[in-house]
Amino acid sequence: MSLSKEGGRDVAPGPDLLSHDAPMVAPERAAALLRALYGVDGTLHPLGAEKDANFRVERAERPPLLLKITNAAEARGVTEMQTNALLHLERVDPGLPVPRIVPSRGGRAIEEIEGAGGQLHVVRLMSFLEGRIMADAAPREAVFKRLGGFLARLNRALAGFSHPAADHRLQWDLRQAGTLRPMLEAVAEDGLRGRLMTLLDRFDHEIAPALGGLRAQVVHNDFNPHNILLDGTGTRPVGLIDFGDMVRTCLACDLAVALSYQLGEGPEPLRRVCGMIEGFAAQMPLERREIEQLPDLIRLRHATTLVIAGWRARRYPGNAAYILRNTGAARRGLGALDRVGTQAAIDAFARAAEARENTG
Repeated sequence: MSLSKEGGRDVAPGPDLLSHDAPMVAPERAAALLRALYGVDGTLHPLGAEKDANFRVERAERPPLLLKITNAAEARGVTEMQTNALLHLERVDPGLPVPRIVPSRGGRAIEEIEGAGGQLHVVRLMSFLEGRIMADAAPREAVFKRLGGFLARLNRALAGFSHPAADHRLQWDLRQAGTLRPMLEAVAEDGLRGRLMTLLDRFDHEIAPALGGLRAQVVHNDFNPHNILLDGTGTRPVGLIDFGDMVRTCLACDLAVALSYQLGEGPEPLRRVCGMIEGFAAQMPLERREIEQLPDLIRLRHATTLVIAGWRARRYPGNAAYILRNTGAARRGLGALDRVGTQAAIDAFARAAEARENTG
């Protein structure tokens, strides 16, 4: 089972995925495709998604599967990069709990179908990871160091992976924060919009130049509670899903994305974040300059969430609940960092990173 990189074909940015609807595929047609391409029968259940058509495939007395029909606007090279990354992870770290590619009847990792409008869509079948979605669970304190270690383990496994499409332009990549400006009008509140504009000004003049000197590699780029699966006790991560935002970017950007979702509201808003940093640094020690950028990168993730979600919810009101699911956490996260202060956050992050030798 292999994929051709096709000499870098389609690695240039394609149409903006945020401006294209997810494929409209009825469960009946998806079931017929599943049978024809993979020889698999089952009951299909549509799953919520931002840009693709996803189905959980239930099979009698056999583990469920995930059928993914990719948005036609996604460049073929990007889809191949994501798929090759999963194949790479299976080779270098077989025990890592991420989706596994199921080959088609022809032994291929990807297949193609023609959509109703004549567009070509990539089809992939993957294992369906079981576990409780972290966003719906009550995580225990013990899980946060383990989450940091899980993310570091993933990044160590991806460190040797490369692909011609890895440097594609992705609006969720924090290095692309400057491209959010045309979408700021979707933020209705004047005060919040002005605050985000000030942050983007700082990005242009201070943050972006600093990122050029940081370590970079291919990363997952969306380690959020809707993509993390926990065990029944809420103390151990047992899976990570949705590799659709993969990109080559700064390692600190990937960590900041993960940390942004774990800021608290109480008297110790950084406790969970520092636990994750401690667990991460135990496996991948952090450089001082990476730590110094984390507060601003966390803010940029919140800004990206608020701007893109607001813009997409206005464009696709029928899917607004799914699109806006992380905006509340983004607002709270910005407030938490403001209360703590940038330098105090840097100091706390540095102490957590230095405590790595005591992490089990």
